[in-house]
Amino acid sequence: MDKHLQELLQQEDQKRRDEEVRRTYALSQKSEGMVILLSILLAFGAYLYTRRWKALMVFLGWCFFLGVLFSDEEGEVSLPGLFLASTWAAVDNCSAIQRAREEIERLRSGQNPDVDRQT
Repeated sequence: MDKHLQELLQQEDQKRRDEEVRRTYALSQKSEGMVILLSILLAFGAYLYTRRWKALMVFLGWCFFLGVLFSDEEGEVSLPGLFLASTWAAVDNCSAIQRAREEIERLRSGQNPDVDRQT
């Protein structure tokens, strides 16, 4: 029974690792140019495109906080606030795509993804 339980746990761990690799690969295939365009048009659009839901929630939380800081007397968000949100979305999503590409390249080259690279 104990051996069977270990096998099941190993299978579940493998499924989780496989799913993570699939998500990383899908992110690595996204276009950085599209991310920049979407973040200019609609800042959170870049997060929808990259399908990074947790990062989107953090982004929206910070946008709410910054919206309070950068709003004018009528409560509307000012141009610096919109620029900051668009820039943040573009940089965050482009760097996520770059990290995903590096991770896929490490997997292809056979390096252990759990070991930190020293630069």
